[in-house]
Amino acid sequence: MPSPLTPAPLGTGATRGFSAPSPGLTFVEFFAGVGLIHEAIAPLGWSCLLANDNDPRKVAAYKRNYSTPIVDCDIRDLPVEEIPTATLATASFPCIDLSQAGGRRGINGEHSGIVWSFLDHIAQLAEQGRAPQFILLENVAGLLTLHEGASIDLLLRSIADLGYAIDLVQVDARHFVPQTRNRVFIIAVRDQSMATSDQMPDMHIRRYKVQHIFQRNRDLPWVFFDFPELPTRRLELRDVLVELPEDDSRWWNEERTRYFWDHLEHDHRPKLEAMVAAGADLQLTAVRRGRRRGLREQIFNLRFDGLASCLRTPKGGSSIQFVVRVRNGEVQIRRILGSESARLQGVALKNSSPNFLIPESEQEALFAFGDAVCVPAVRWVFENSIQTVAMGLPNVSTSQLSLDLASVA
Repeated sequence: MPSPLTPAPLGTGATRGFSAPSPGLTFVEFFAGVGLIHEAIAPLGWSCLLANDNDPRKVAAYKRNYSTPIVDCDIRDLPVEEIPTATLATASFPCIDLSQAGGRRGINGEHSGIVWSFLDHIAQLAEQGRAPQFILLENVAGLLTLHEGASIDLLLRSIADLGYAIDLVQVDARHFVPQTRNRVFIIAVRDQSMATSDQMPDMHIRRYKVQHIFQRNRDLPWVFFDFPELPTRRLELRDVLVELPEDDSRWWNEERTRYFWDHLEHDHRPKLEAMVAAGADLQLTAVRRGRRRGLREQIFNLRFDGLASCLRTPKGGSSIQFVVRVRNGEVQIRRILGSESARLQGVALKNSSPNFLIPESEQEALFAFGDAVCVPAVRWVFENSIQTVAMGLPNVSTSQLSLDLASVA
């Protein structure tokens, strides 16, 4: 069988001002998508040796930004011999079976169950003496409670059985970008001597759901990193939305706008009408849902908190997000743009990955970023956990109040 490794053409990632890779800080990226985990940790001095994804469109987008070799195939078809020895392995595996969209079938579902192939690869690398020192997994918050916790318990136990100490945190992207995107991170360190039998810290990223998981699995090797307080978000919705002219064809026509008003959630309409009457000049986001007081009816839900709802891939009516602009006593509605979705994930912004190349096709951009990770959220989790160990800093115990990362940044 010929090697599936084919060098990608040089992408802009090699010249976007990333830190020079530190010796030995290498990673392999599975379920890579367009490369936003790469985008999160490469500036911290990490070099990606190999990426893998089975969506040709995302692979093409990945190649536009990075010179990393990327394998376009199902992970089950990737021979472990082709995986280079690396310090870290990352996996933002499919969430379909862990969410309402996939019927919450669970960790053994057709799509999300592919995480077991990832762990099989880690096990085979361990047998060859090449196991990564760290593993980072990311997925939806529903994983915490799915099937009364059976899915997350099984996953954590399987990782521990491979010789890793584990930490589990829950972080919402709203602390970094104007998007609600609550995600779970499993951080695994192949050094069970770091494990502590102490009580899991009760803090902002380890609330009651995570605490319950710990209580059920106290016998596992847990390592608790001392995360600082989540940052205060500086980015506002207006900073990510494109200011389109009033006559731009992407704004809805009169008929579609009337449809929006007619299907607006009953208690949201008077709020919007009041904003119009008051002469407000602002932009909101809205999503279309298939529920209204138990009836199967399409409605629009507005957000009044200055945030976008969690981005999703545009595969159905309820997964599409809209921008609602109130100006000059009028309301205009349009679909969210691919470039705006990219910004909501923390790239293509003035002060955050400004040169990241977005797929040229609007639909492909919406697909690419709809199920991607939020770059600043991933970076915050990573630099306050794996980075502290990998850079040779002392392990941070739960008794410490804070962590000075000045030498890491």
